[in-house]
Amino acid sequence: MDVTPYKHLLGIPSARRPLLGAVVGRLPIAAVSLSTILLVRAETGSFAIAGLVEASSTIAAAASLPVQGRLVDRLGQTRVLLVAGVLNPIFLIALVVTAKAGAPPAILATVGALSGATIPALSACMRTLWAGLVPDPVLRQSAFALDAVLLEVAFVVGPLGTTALVALGSPSLAVIANAAFAAAGTLIFALSRASRSWRGRPSGAGWAGPLRSTGIAALALVELGVGAAIGAMEISTTALATVEGSPGLAGALIAVQAGASMTGGLWYGSRRHRAGAGDRYARLCLLLACGFAPLLLASSIASAVPLMALSGFAFAPLGAVLYMLVDELAPAGTATEASTWILTALVAGVAAGTGVGGALVSGGHPQRGFAAAVVAALLAGAAAYLFRPALRMEARAA
Repeated sequence: MDVTPYKHLLGIPSARRPLLGAVVGRLPIAAVSLSTILLVRAETGSFAIAGLVEASSTIAAAASLPVQGRLVDRLGQTRVLLVAGVLNPIFLIALVVTAKAGAPPAILATVGALSGATIPALSACMRTLWAGLVPDPVLRQSAFALDAVLLEVAFVVGPLGTTALVALGSPSLAVIANAAFAAAGTLIFALSRASRSWRGRPSGAGWAGPLRSTGIAALALVELGVGAAIGAMEISTTALATVEGSPGLAGALIAVQAGASMTGGLWYGSRRHRAGAGDRYARLCLLLACGFAPLLLASSIASAVPLMALSGFAFAPLGAVLYMLVDELAPAGTATEASTWILTALVAGVAAGTGVGGALVSGGHPQRGFAAAVVAALLAGAAAYLFRPALRMEARAA
């Protein structure tokens, strides 16, 4: 693997501080939901209430991200991120206080929704920064691959760190630690010179914003299917570990998958690609479905380990190409909002896939959930293949 592109990227002085902020600030992405569920379950004794609070947070985050993205495009990154970076930790700490005070479920769900609605849009902001920091499109593809890899780091380190904090202290400590990471990372990012100087271009996209672009709408639809596949896969992995009597190992299996994703992303970002991003996106969606298919053969945790690794290689490369397409297809002045709409579609898909997968695996049938994940991934791949002409035309026009 050629590491030269990554040396170039890490050698850009103005990229180092926002990249550090993004790494630190995104650690809670996968960890805060786990710590929230553990906190509410510990204080109320109910998984149902914990699920309600987490669902409220997820729905609020999905709804608020495009709003935050539009504000960033119009007002700049720093002001919007600083407001979110202050409010989000406050609401997470408020969740700890209200849970310990024995607040009713409605209050807990409201505070959870407020914490979700104020999650800083660091991922979208980092991706729009790369577009300005790296004018060379070939090197920019490597930058997006690096960003996808660093996001996978959060999915490995975050949950493991939360598990350790819960074991050494309490779920309350884990929630507060995640609040601190979110605040510190957002502060580092928002006060960096690159973020402070970033300005969006004037937009004539109207009320529909980036969704008036057929390409962005198509990507959102495909990512809805990708999210559904991920949601069904994750709940099925948990079901498999539970059936085997070791539910705690579900996190380890997801970490194996994330590790494979990081490997695939670093390799993919180090290469030059002749095919256009639209063609590569469709191929990687289908590759993701092919990677999920062997999970149907998982009959034990031991057999699932190599299969989870196999299923993970396409994740980060798919994310890298997706970011490249968003960069190419977003109408002028809507780059950040376009990224947040894609994230919203992905989050909505994960929620749907988790719900459907949860019903299918009930009674100890993880293979049914894995089958749903394969079907969802295949549908996403088929949609991406059909949308190739629109992605090609709009990318050329961008």
